[in-house]
Amino acid sequence: MICYRINIELDRPIPTVKNDRGRKEYDDEAVVRINNAFAEHNRKHFGRRCAFIYQDTKAKLSLGFVISDGASLDEALEELLGQTDISGKTKQEEITVKALERLTHLGFRNTFDFDIDDLNAFGIRNLIHTPYPPEEKLAREYTYTQLKKSAELGLYSESFMPEVDRIVQPAAVENAKGHPVHYIVRAGCSLKVCDRLIDTLYRFGRLSSRRYTVIGLRQLRIDFDAEGLFRIAKGGTVVFDLSEMEEPQNGTATSNMLPNEIYDLIKEHKQETLVIFALPSCLEAQAERIKNALPELTFVEIGERIAMNNEAKKLLRAFAKADEVRADKELLSSIAKDTGYHANDLRRLYDVWYANALKTKIYPQYSKFRKNVELDRTTAPKGDAYTKLSEMIGLKEVKKIIDQAVTYSKIQKALAERGMPNSRRAMHMVFTGAPGTAKTTVARLFAQILKDNEVLSVGDLIECGRKDLVGRFVGWTAVQVKNMFKRAKGSVLFIDEAYSLLDYHKGSFGDEAINTIVQEMENAREDTVVIFAGYPKEMNEFIERNPGLRSRISFYVDFPDYSAAELFDITKYIVRSNGRKLSEDAEDVLIPMFEKALLSGDFGNGRFARNLVEQAQLAQAMRLSKCDLDRLSGDELLTLTAEDFAETGTNSIKENEPDRRRIGFMAG
Repeated sequence: MICYRINIELDRPIPTVKNDRGRKEYDDEAVVRINNAFAEHNRKHFGRRCAFIYQDTKAKLSLGFVISDGASLDEALEELLGQTDISGKTKQEEITVKALERLTHLGFRNTFDFDIDDLNAFGIRNLIHTPYPPEEKLAREYTYTQLKKSAELGLYSESFMPEVDRIVQPAAVENAKGHPVHYIVRAGCSLKVCDRLIDTLYRFGRLSSRRYTVIGLRQLRIDFDAEGLFRIAKGGTVVFDLSEMEEPQNGTATSNMLPNEIYDLIKEHKQETLVIFALPSCLEAQAERIKNALPELTFVEIGERIAMNNEAKKLLRAFAKADEVRADKELLSSIAKDTGYHANDLRRLYDVWYANALKTKIYPQYSKFRKNVELDRTTAPKGDAYTKLSEMIGLKEVKKIIDQAVTYSKIQKALAERGMPNSRRAMHMVFTGAPGTAKTTVARLFAQILKDNEVLSVGDLIECGRKDLVGRFVGWTAVQVKNMFKRAKGSVLFIDEAYSLLDYHKGSFGDEAINTIVQEMENAREDTVVIFAGYPKEMNEFIERNPGLRSRISFYVDFPDYSAAELFDITKYIVRSNGRKLSEDAEDVLIPMFEKALLSGDFGNGRFARNLVEQAQLAQAMRLSKCDLDRLSGDELLTLTAEDFAETGTNSIKENEPDRRRIGFMAG
């Protein structure tokens, strides 16, 4: 569907007559003729074309026009105006659906009639009037030189420019319809790449419309009219903006994956609507999952590479040249040796340098002024990592404690910055729970949350166990512990299976490690957070062993086993992240299986669900090997059934199995 705004400079003004007050107004006969012509046109092409007059003067008419049947605007406009006795010089431009809807409000206030039902037949209102309507854009126009330069500066020219050359080549069959390929763009500036790609496709006749609709994670998390979206996007492009997505991990939000309904609609409309997936450059595995979920489509991938050393400096010089300033030694020295940079990384380095150059070199009269850093007046946690934690399956009490800890720390920091009394305490924690309850995943997110909220400066997660802390010889243990704390400066130190440090006799290397840890926790309380993790019973004994350790723990976080329903949600997420689907009857097999697993000891929680999916995929492969694959649809090849899960052998789980404990390093 393509929307236009059209201005017609009339060859002959619309006839007028004088009313009773002596004022000129349109001749009724002319108005009726024009109204009838528009009404007849809209009735004839109902649901395929619609035109209305939204503004008029004696010498000019302004029209809104929608075409979804593939007709050219010139042909459609000629047919319409031929019935109205209107002629003149026309000027048209493509507009968004939202802009078209705004024109209808003007249309209700002019002389000419318009039946809004003619426009509602296209489903426009259902798309626009939602809590979070998709963003619409019109691709800008670019010259070949501009395309090449932006691709070089964005470090994606090696994959983008060859595709531009392919687009320029004409089709072997004249007037061919459909899209031979769709696209996956992985770059820090992926939406900008999409804009340039769509313009190129439009200019060389591969697209009928410059308009593209951007669907982000926010839209995918709500119930919006996806089918209506694809109907309205016919002839144009749908861009799935997944730039906020990160590599999926066990327990992360199911909303971070595309619903099966979207994949089905993409397949259904693949010839009439172009689809582009815009992802961060790091999500290579996710790009593969998208391709696996859409085996009927062919994708061209456009991705950015990294720049190092002299090439990275060359790009900084190019940025400076564009601003007509000279790149100095300070700017170029910001490039670390043998370190890879994406284009966005280099742009951020340059922007920081240029902001300082503006007030010290370009306008030196402001060099004595310091930056005005505003305090963040919101005390609620923020950032992508906090959003991901909030959306994790289950873990209600865990999220509550993490939220309290971060909020408390932000408030105390704000008080300190204002010179007010504060009682900021250490953020050290104990995580207790069985394996597979997402302890490590939450710890990793917690570290990033502290960075995002300016509590910690680095925000990495440094994982370690007994072997990393306890030395083999006298004097080594304290050194190893101190080195580990140096590595964790500005970050979170995650000590898994912490109770393995207990040796049960005084003066042991384990006791030395614990005593040194206590000392370093106090020394590093301002810029390091320590998290001890392990089974509840053993962790309680570990904490009680050393009163100094107990007094330095601020938060105790218990990770309960997942419920059967939560395990089923995790399974659905894992299946979806693998590019597969679950049959409708799979829940009938999985829920009883999870309920039985919950009665056993140490069953693995989230890991159990992941292993279950892996075994079901093997069972599915054996089942499909007995079928004629050529006769199966894409959905049949990607769907895991109740039969596949029933064949996993997990029914051998023993109820009330004795609680086992494993010593050693493992992810929580």
